[in-house]
Amino acid sequence: MSEDTRSLKGLDWISLLMADVKDGVGVYLSVFLLTVRHWSPDKIGLVIAGPSIIGVLVQGPAGAFIDRTRHKRLLLIVASLIIAVCCLAVVLNSNFYPVLLSQLAVGFTQSVYAPCVAAITLGIVGQAALSQRIGRNESFNHLGNMVAAIIAGLLGRYVSYEAIFYFSIVQCLLLVVAVLVVRERDIDHDLARGAAVDAGQPVGVASMKALLDNRNILVFTVAIALFHFANAPLLPLLGQKMGLADQKNSSLYLSAAIIVAQGVMVFVAKYAGKASENGRKKVLLAAFVLLPVRALLFAFVDNPFALTAIQLLDGIGAGLLGVVTILMIADLSNGTGRFNLLQGVVYAAIGLAAALSSIGAGYVVEHFGYAVGFGTLAAAGALATAFYWLLVPETKDIELAELVGPQAVLGPHGS
Repeated sequence: MSEDTRSLKGLDWISLLMADVKDGVGVYLSVFLLTVRHWSPDKIGLVIAGPSIIGVLVQGPAGAFIDRTRHKRLLLIVASLIIAVCCLAVVLNSNFYPVLLSQLAVGFTQSVYAPCVAAITLGIVGQAALSQRIGRNESFNHLGNMVAAIIAGLLGRYVSYEAIFYFSIVQCLLLVVAVLVVRERDIDHDLARGAAVDAGQPVGVASMKALLDNRNILVFTVAIALFHFANAPLLPLLGQKMGLADQKNSSLYLSAAIIVAQGVMVFVAKYAGKASENGRKKVLLAAFVLLPVRALLFAFVDNPFALTAIQLLDGIGAGLLGVVTILMIADLSNGTGRFNLLQGVVYAAIGLAAALSSIGAGYVVEHFGYAVGFGTLAAAGALATAFYWLLVPETKDIELAELVGPQAVLGPHGS
């Protein structure tokens, strides 16, 4: 196996194993706290929002650091070990503050995963091959989510909910091994930050002000944040709704919902990578349109089997979103040397939107019920769709001069 092939195989395994690791068991925490710890929805909302709040604070600086560092593999390894410790902390503590602190730590470390893997990918394959490679990464990621959901559902039903957290710890350790499969020498760190290169040397780095002042970047970031404001609480609230209806089988229902969505995403992500080579905007529009439809269906449907089937829509939307978001960020930062910083800014906006939405949705459900909660999120999704279609431009082949302006480039290392 050649060095380059070995590193690409390593990316496959990282994407596969990273599935639930980056979120610290994700939605299962919400159901675990409701059905096993018997917490109220508002407290659960605060804990679920914790990682997003921390993400708002650290995503930008983390992205800037990833642009500069040549130790991207080490960052992934350390983050995975911290996530493993946080999963253990949730199992061993039932009080609010220890669990909250563990999730704040998850928020701090999960800011590393998405930009690091995207940067390593760009550094290995380059901008021209990025569309299909990101589609492959996302396909493996969704396959990993599907397999993990099957295992987690069986563990939650036939062993215990705590066993799901121990399973996540095993995933963290396996992810460390997968990271080591990628050869450091195969990563071009100038390419990994989206720097323009002339005669093998980075030309320069766009100023922070140039990025933040650019209208295209601003409206794209706001649109993605609005999408996640509407989307972030949907699956946790669905899990709670299923848990209240049938606590004994709640982990199986929730796992089935995740499996259905992730199974669809495996194929949609691969399609999205190919389709995006002809333009990004229309491909991503489908994800926005499906979001309010899914939220409205959750509001009025109670049958767990029907709710599970509705997750097909999430599979389509999330499969498109995961691929095209990264590609549009790469488009908007191409030649600036700020690819990972821009990722950090976008993910920080997502984190803020998700945090506000999780807290707000928890209180709405607490006082007005699940139907009103889902209906409110559907309205937010409709607003996000209108904003995206009317204001966000096509980003494929966008010119560097249009992005940052001819006078907005600093020296090779930037500021």
